[in-house]
Amino acid sequence: MKILIPVLGFGQFGGYRVLANLADELIKLGHSVTFINADTIKKPYFPTTAEILCIDKNGELRPFDLAKPQKSTAYSHQRLLTRALLKLNPKSFDLIIANHSLTTIPIKIAGLAHKTLYYVQAYEPEFYQMKPGIRNRILQFLSGFTYKLNLFTVVNAEIYLNFKKLKASRVLYPGVDFSKFYPSETKKIKKEDEIIIGTVGRLEPQKGTWYVLQAYKKLKKKYPGMKLHIAFGNIDDFRGYDDVYCFQPHGDDALADYYRTLDFYFCAGFSQMGAFHYPVAEAMGCGVSLITTQYYPASNDNAWLAEPQSVEDLVRNFENAYNNTERREQKVHQALKDVQQFNWDSVGKKLDAYIRELKQS
Repeated sequence: MKILIPVLGFGQFGGYRVLANLADELIKLGHSVTFINADTIKKPYFPTTAEILCIDKNGELRPFDLAKPQKSTAYSHQRLLTRALLKLNPKSFDLIIANHSLTTIPIKIAGLAHKTLYYVQAYEPEFYQMKPGIRNRILQFLSGFTYKLNLFTVVNAEIYLNFKKLKASRVLYPGVDFSKFYPSETKKIKKEDEIIIGTVGRLEPQKGTWYVLQAYKKLKKKYPGMKLHIAFGNIDDFRGYDDVYCFQPHGDDALADYYRTLDFYFCAGFSQMGAFHYPVAEAMGCGVSLITTQYYPASNDNAWLAEPQSVEDLVRNFENAYNNTERREQKVHQALKDVQQFNWDSVGKKLDAYIRELKQS
């Protein structure tokens, strides 16, 4: 089948990696995949073998290298996507995979909802709700409205099967590349060694970095040799903390190497609990002890679960993990088993099955 994936642009977040890898898996299964990019400035951060076309101001599709920069806003992107989809001959492709909520409105306007699979990776109205201003209130409303379009909807975690305005009956978890995200063969924690904990340095309040920093501050007093390694952080944002180091592990190889430097990975996010969380799955795949709030696939069997927005509970769980070597190793071993469900080959085949279900409906 010839499959189109409209995007508002490409970014460095995990959702874009998922789209790139899903496209590659579908191509391996014999499909043809083309990204239609409404942003002519952003090149893909995550590589893909899929074709990438951009939209000019008239709604014509152009190879990325020939596209000219244009005004870039959420509204201009939707306008461009609408023009492009209206101009396309519906017989020239078999299926559309929508991902970002705001790509579905152009699809609906173009009369293509019947041949669209809507893959939801997060409840996006909440992202706009957390931002100020009338513009974000409008985007929040539009994003929520897309869940009422009666599209063939697949979600990336069970939490979203019945979540506020979002209803679905099919789940497709993202994948992990285990040729890159695997445990170190040599690293062991010893009491006398320095302790290295890590987190991804996102400054959005709901990501919970502040709670990790406060927990680290408390633990540092008891464990002077402790260090905090922050991925994708800017050291200027973390002045006033001793032994905090920021890293820029761009690409999966570098990111996996970053995880393997850690003894413990901390996640303290507190929005959409139960959602799939890439750093949690990746740290588990790298054999790192995990202290986290309740994001999938973490459980009491494979991680140390902390209450949201509780510095004290992060500290308590670290102490439990650090002082219980046998239980810690049991949880790491179980985590390595639990993440195997996310191998990309299985994920791609499951998406292929959903695509065929949609085409037969």
